[in-house]
Amino acid sequence: MQWFVVAMICFLPLHIIAVMLDEWATRPPLPLGDGPDYEAIGFCLSRGEGWSYAYSDQEWRSAYEQATRDESTLSYAIQLARRGPTTPDTNRPPLLPLCIATIYQFLPRGPIAFAAVRIWLACCLSIGCAMSVAWGVWLADSNEVSRRPMFRNAIAVCVILWVFSERNLRNYAIDFLTEPMALAGTQIFLVVAWVGVRKGTWRWAIATGGLFAGMYFCRALFILWIPLLAVWLWILCRIESADPAAVLETRSTRGKPLPWTAICLLSFGVISSGWWIRNCFVLGDFQPLGTKGLTTLIGGYCDDSIRESGEWVSAPEKELRAELEAAVDWQQVTSMELLSLEKEIGRKAKEHVTHWIKSNLRSLPSLFVQRIVNEWNPYHGKALVLKLLAVVGVLWLAVYHRIALLWLLGPLAFNTLVAMATYSAGGRFLVPTYGCLYILAAFGMAAILTRLLGSLAIKDFLDRVDRGGASRASDGRG
Repeated sequence: MQWFVVAMICFLPLHIIAVMLDEWATRPPLPLGDGPDYEAIGFCLSRGEGWSYAYSDQEWRSAYEQATRDESTLSYAIQLARRGPTTPDTNRPPLLPLCIATIYQFLPRGPIAFAAVRIWLACCLSIGCAMSVAWGVWLADSNEVSRRPMFRNAIAVCVILWVFSERNLRNYAIDFLTEPMALAGTQIFLVVAWVGVRKGTWRWAIATGGLFAGMYFCRALFILWIPLLAVWLWILCRIESADPAAVLETRSTRGKPLPWTAICLLSFGVISSGWWIRNCFVLGDFQPLGTKGLTTLIGGYCDDSIRESGEWVSAPEKELRAELEAAVDWQQVTSMELLSLEKEIGRKAKEHVTHWIKSNLRSLPSLFVQRIVNEWNPYHGKALVLKLLAVVGVLWLAVYHRIALLWLLGPLAFNTLVAMATYSAGGRFLVPTYGCLYILAAFGMAAILTRLLGSLAIKDFLDRVDRGGASRASDGRG
């Protein structure tokens, strides 16, 4: 816990100052990503209209119109071209809009509120990174070889230094995106799961499942973790329960691995079901996950994506929307018609993806590999050093602390497989699991440092012995 406090003292000023010094600190979300969509939902939610958007609302449009007049380099033409009445949204997860709406309850929507949202995201980054520092130390403490003070302190310092060097990580707080909250949620989930598996009680299983539901509410793509997560937690439960040094509760109070995992997943399902029922009710159809997934997937399974080496492209979705929206009368359209339009876009996108996959089966293996390669980019400079140190950390943990290796590799593997199965998004899938990557690199760096220092200590000892022997020989006492 001491290292968590130290890390928060380091990270909070770093991330908040970085936000406040940015030229976009008090402006609306950048027009280049999904930020305006989350802000539009948060705006409606703050007015008691639920998770909805109202692109024709003049109060919502005014902030973007003013920003367009003030800013000459970026334009909100796409956002301002949207029209339509207040319409329930099923495309976006609910947590970030809820946080935006909460801030709007205390601060009037405008420059100060926009800055407050970004400061909140900076705080989330700080919490997630500080939890990574603390978890790295706790993992080191759970093993006899790595619990030496020099080793564990080296891990903490290395993670802190890596966070300070990650300028791109701080940019997510500016963009009004879910990455900061997803990073914090994922890291807290992993720590609670680690403690929960070691304790093995049902209460910790419920808490673990509840936190995973929070991750899902932050980023809907986490739903694809479920099959892998179930097997991973079950394996870790079996391993940890068989290790007397890892068990934190008496065996009489511990649940068995399979029921513990089942309770965890049941907790996730119960908490998430409210959102799923709401989506089905809004759409009038059995689509608990909403319509966004199918619509977005078209950008990953298309000819343009192959030309972009597996990267997601927006052109297919834009073309499909333009085709189906051409017949819409935006002055008279109703919210029900817009919901029907979203469902039709999702259905057409599913047809396109299915047809494209059947027609390009031979291209899929190479496409999958390209996505993984792209998601782990770049492979030069500081990023390459980080990855090489992480490889050293993997090798060291494989020899001395295999349980910790399973905990750290699992989330990285999940996100890599998700990117492979869907599309690459410029490394965004990996951001929530950066803590695991930093800890692996820290273990690698600590292993190298302790080995070097150990070698230097031995060499110094041998030099002193040699000097002592030579001195005795010259005195005639050798």
